[in-house]
Amino acid sequence: MISRIISRQRFRKILQEVPRYYAGIHQRDPLIRLPTQRLNDLKQKLADSPLPSEIEWSEIRKSILDERRFTATNVDSTVLGLCNTLEKGKSYVEYLRTKGIDVNMAIICRLLRLYRLQDNSGDHLSEQDQQDILKIYADLRKENAVLDPTTCANLIGALTLTKHWRESFELLNMIKLTGAPDSSTYNYIIQKCFLTGDHEMGWTLLKEQTENKRLPNDYVFMAWLEYSLSAGLPIANNIEKMLSFTSDSSIFLSKNVGAVLKQLHPRTGITAHDAKITEKGKCSHCKSTLASIVVQEHSFRALKDAFLKAVIIKKEIFNKTTPEELQRFQLFIDKTKPYDVVIDGLNVAFSTGNQKSPAVYATQIAAVVKHYVQQKKRVLVIGREHMGRWQSREMKYIRQKSLLFLTEDLSQDDPFLLYAALESGPQTDFFSRDLMRKHSFLLGSELGTVFKQWQQQHQYALLTITPEGKVLIKSPFQYELYAHRLPGDSKRWHVPLVDDCQRLPKVEKQANWLCLKID
Repeated sequence: MISRIISRQRFRKILQEVPRYYAGIHQRDPLIRLPTQRLNDLKQKLADSPLPSEIEWSEIRKSILDERRFTATNVDSTVLGLCNTLEKGKSYVEYLRTKGIDVNMAIICRLLRLYRLQDNSGDHLSEQDQQDILKIYADLRKENAVLDPTTCANLIGALTLTKHWRESFELLNMIKLTGAPDSSTYNYIIQKCFLTGDHEMGWTLLKEQTENKRLPNDYVFMAWLEYSLSAGLPIANNIEKMLSFTSDSSIFLSKNVGAVLKQLHPRTGITAHDAKITEKGKCSHCKSTLASIVVQEHSFRALKDAFLKAVIIKKEIFNKTTPEELQRFQLFIDKTKPYDVVIDGLNVAFSTGNQKSPAVYATQIAAVVKHYVQQKKRVLVIGREHMGRWQSREMKYIRQKSLLFLTEDLSQDDPFLLYAALESGPQTDFFSRDLMRKHSFLLGSELGTVFKQWQQQHQYALLTITPEGKVLIKSPFQYELYAHRLPGDSKRWHVPLVDDCQRLPKVEKQANWLCLKID
């Protein structure tokens, strides 16, 4: 089936374009690092050489031990982390056993990563390799009733390469005893679920993963596509399910996944083309306009009501603000709202650097205030107490032409800024370059999404001020940022693409899109 829709060879080639790493890249515990040049020399030596002999392993080990920061306890996991193939890693472990050197948990974890590395490179594990993984797993379980999260994660990465991959579920639950599993752990299991046809469990874990703020990667979506293509399933429905999920979860697909979608045969009912989106939301391929961002009135009210409790009063976010200052600020807002725009004064002041004079800072803020005053906007500027000591004509202008609230110098500006804008009403904009990610996180999944939509609609930022005093402003992109159907056309989707699913891009318009139609 897959060969009639997109060649398996081409599918694998696209998958192999996803970045690969050496065994030590996912180390979680703090590393005692070699000097950069020394590290690179050793990695290159191991990469270029055939399987090192016992003498060569001894020389490599001794050369690292000569670095005063290394001991017999940490040297071996470091050597193993430099190995670029499973064969070399197994050779080094065998060398350690021959010498009677203890093979500790750190070494085992590094070895487990090499099994995953080999599979990622396209060289699938042999039956013996799989048996070796199962023996490591059995030995560790026999010795430990409960394993630590790092060991569980590394075991999952290797076990999901074997026929006994379902043992990973128990390990996943062990990790959950102390916290949320990391992205890679989820990705390994979900990928295996999809590839083996256990799609219900795969989607359950995928939803759990995103609810825990962990990101799925290329392999997960590639596995879903491969399962859909090879199982003779209604591929159009499955792709629509994937797109709906990314939209609901506010995540982006990568260009690697986009490459597969573009190469699907028309008989699948899917046609996808590269597209660019203008600042006015127009698609270069179909010439249609994207869906506009809309925050419903009831959603805005829920966001405003939740913000005070979830962000302002939250101890770890607002622990530098006194109750007295908060009360003073709330009284000020109640007396002076509504505003058309709320400006983060110091954010604007420092937009050209933080080594300038107070006069320069005041000039920056005054220019932005003037920009809005000329449009007959009502402006609130939020700053810090020390700004009250800036004696200049520009500060006098700011006080005369806008409302000004100065917080204590140790307070955080963002919560004041956002609270003022939300309390002022759904039409109020705010002016800052900050991303505000921690605030959306504290609001939870549903309201966090509403917050990001509201932020996208209303956040403006300073680009520059010309020598003539003209203020150039970055306006928000007023259209849907994530995969979504075209308004009035349920068959056409617009899908933003990023370089790498594993990295969360800034919440702003992406440069590359797919214009995709499902018949």
